[in-house]
Amino acid sequence: MAYQVLSRKYRPKQFQEVVGQEHVTRSFQNAIAKDRLGHAYILTGTRGIGKTSVARIFAKSLRCQERLDDGNPCNNCEGCREFENGSSMNVLEIDGASNNSVDDVRELVNNVQTLPTFGKYKVYIIDEVHMLSTSAFNALLKTLEEPPEHTVFLLATTEPHKLLDTVLSRCIRFDFRNASVETLVMHIKKIAEIENIKFESDDLITILAQQGSGSFRDTLSLMDQVLSFSDDQVVTEDVISVALGLAKVSAIRDLGEAILLGDAQRSAQILSEMLYENVSLSNITTSLLAFYYSVIENVDTLEKTTLTVQGKAFVNGATIDELFWLFESLSRDLSWALEGISPEKTISIIFQKHARRSEILKGTGLAVSETAKKKELTPEPVKEEPIKEEQIKVEPVIEETQAVVEEVNTPETAPLSETESEPTAEVVEKETVTGSDWPSFEEHLKVELPAIFAELEQGNIIGELERSEDAVYIKYGFTENSKLFYDHLITGEGMQKIEALMKSFFQVERAELSITLLNDEEAQKDNFLSKSEIWEKERLEGIAKREEDLRTHPVIKEAEKLFGKTIDKIKVEE
Repeated sequence: MAYQVLSRKYRPKQFQEVVGQEHVTRSFQNAIAKDRLGHAYILTGTRGIGKTSVARIFAKSLRCQERLDDGNPCNNCEGCREFENGSSMNVLEIDGASNNSVDDVRELVNNVQTLPTFGKYKVYIIDEVHMLSTSAFNALLKTLEEPPEHTVFLLATTEPHKLLDTVLSRCIRFDFRNASVETLVMHIKKIAEIENIKFESDDLITILAQQGSGSFRDTLSLMDQVLSFSDDQVVTEDVISVALGLAKVSAIRDLGEAILLGDAQRSAQILSEMLYENVSLSNITTSLLAFYYSVIENVDTLEKTTLTVQGKAFVNGATIDELFWLFESLSRDLSWALEGISPEKTISIIFQKHARRSEILKGTGLAVSETAKKKELTPEPVKEEPIKEEQIKVEPVIEETQAVVEEVNTPETAPLSETESEPTAEVVEKETVTGSDWPSFEEHLKVELPAIFAELEQGNIIGELERSEDAVYIKYGFTENSKLFYDHLITGEGMQKIEALMKSFFQVERAELSITLLNDEEAQKDNFLSKSEIWEKERLEGIAKREEDLRTHPVIKEAEKLFGKTIDKIKVEE
């Protein structure tokens, strides 16, 4: 006998063989057992989940002459044999896609009146019924509402929203559910045992079930595809990868761990290797997000994940917030990268960026020297000069031209006096810097530990600096919005480094930095703002003041008067 594909070979023939649709099969069995049959049913759901199979079992059971007590057909009587060999004139299967005209439906309506050759019922199964035209539906309506007593309609569709409301209201509706991954895994294992198919690991079965997207038929078709590539019905990771064009489980794990552990170069290398093996970017990104979701879902039971010992150690030491942030950020970045001009390069950069997230989040993503950092953090003061009329450019606002103030130089920094001089970076490096107040310490911290300062500025002090002869104490607060930086400080070496720097700066034996996390209610009650929020607020207020000064400047007012127009936009260059 010729080979029969698995989806046809294991098509259910009794209600109990239908997997995952107990709410439908039990209803049909009860209807048959209690003789409470409807005249028309609609079976809806996605492809390959058993709609037509259940319709056939139900039709065969209605035609069975020796039906079992549980409502199943006996599969031995004349009616069952007639149905199995496809010679039944009392069960008619119609394809709605190819018989969708009004003439086809009129022919069907005329045949409905014909009595069954034997038995009680004549059953019409119309598959993909949503493909019928509006005229065809209208021709069917009256018969669908009041068919002869010997007629039962079974309508199957993947798109019930395309059916007319008048059709839906005349039928009993059953919605089929997509199969869960767990259900598909069990189904695959059962068939594999019967067919003597060996899977290298259960992870491969899970991957196959996930690729089936909730469809039994699609899953078994993929299984056939894999078996056609394998030798001796043994399914390995390489077989799954090559046959379905999927990323290897080990490759996705290695990529995920490289990003977790901060190995940017390794993440780019693994991506290149998978692309060389012709694995699609879509599959790589989907599999990677699924890997991270599995890690988050099983963060308390990492044995259920594919993580290595090193990966498990990292996750155990990380916060759940970091894992959430990593998943969300990757999901957002990868979604737009796949639609970009150069998705391969963009995704490679995205992986490397997230591998270096620790440095980027701390504000030190660029590789610059310490001297360059200090020069950036301590810019030279600029001498203040009065606004000169020739520095202001004004253009009239007419139909073709808008008045725009393009350049206005209004430096904010106060000039240095003749006796003042700026300390150079070399002096800071050579001398021991000491002080007595917290703002001075923050300036010192910005130079010595810029990365930690970037984290600390996401919070603010609570109260005043407390100091004795041999000790200094300060309390710092963070809001829920800055919890990521709070977690980095308390779990890493940040606090120890700050306290060590405090000892040398304040010249004390003991230094303590206390960090607390404020909830939204506490922060709102105390009008708490972080350093960065205060600086941003001051910056915006400064820009607004400069805009107002320019708007009321005599030259601007004279220009408005001269051209009879009003300046509607001022751009201040920072």
